[in-house]
Amino acid sequence: MAKPKVAFFDFTCCEGCQLQILSLEEELPEILGLIDIVNFREASSAVSNDYDIAFIEGAITRESEIPRIQKIRNQAKILITIGACSSIGGVNCIKNFYPMDKVLQDTYGDKAEWYDIIPARPISAVVPVDYQLQCCPIMKEEFLYLLKCLLNGQTPQFPKHPVCVECRLKGNVCVYDKGMTCMGR
Repeated sequence: MAKPKVAFFDFTCCEGCQLQILSLEEELPEILGLIDIVNFREASSAVSNDYDIAFIEGAITRESEIPRIQKIRNQAKILITIGACSSIGGVNCIKNFYPMDKVLQDTYGDKAEWYDIIPARPISAVVPVDYQLQCCPIMKEEFLYLLKCLLNGQTPQFPKHPVCVECRLKGNVCVYDKGMTCMGR
């Protein structure tokens, strides 16, 4: 049986989720034995438009990115967003609270007309998405779980409730009550 061809693509993001995947030093040899990575700019110069599974990082923030994500979606049998930027728009959406012409001027100055920015949006606002790994950056364990399920022909089952439910069930005191910030893990 042929190994599934996997591609990783980035849009507007820090690429930290892809780096999380590359930091799976112990698991990578086994992963590479099970899949054929055909496109992953962070890890290889190889580029192919022949893939089964596409992992997408980053938000759509430019008009010119829309045809690119549509082409990726049309090629991929399974499309997965990785990280907050691709799943919910992430920090890129901060600019949506300001007029785009002001954002362009403040960011690019006298070169503003060279850029085609639009309000930031998640991938799912442009094309259908099959699965989402929403953390920022993604959790390695969730990535491995999702990949294992896909390779075994299983449907991944992710919780449909916030992490707060799990904390309360375990009897944990909410970190907000302690004056701390919750990182959702």
